[in-house]
Amino acid sequence: MTRLVFDSREVRDDHDLLTIRTALGKSAWGTGLFYEHLPSENDPLLWIADIAAWCYGAGGDWLRRIRPLIGNVVDTRLP
Repeated sequence: MTRLVFDSREVRDDHDLLTIRTALGKSAWGTGLFYEHLPSENDPLLWIADIAAWCYGAGGDWLRRIRPLIGNVVDTRLP
């Protein structure tokens, strides 16, 4: 089983779930993926993701600094 934790943004949680279901398609049940939303203060590993995402989004020197630590960027926005 694989666990994926999202930082809960309450109004965006439904969008996250729709994105996951769309990406996994009909095979969602067979993936072994367990996902949930938690407030960021409940999972310290979310702090790291928040820092990396903030730096990436800020651009400029912050993006230059964080870029070596980021492997791939996947755009999950629905068309």
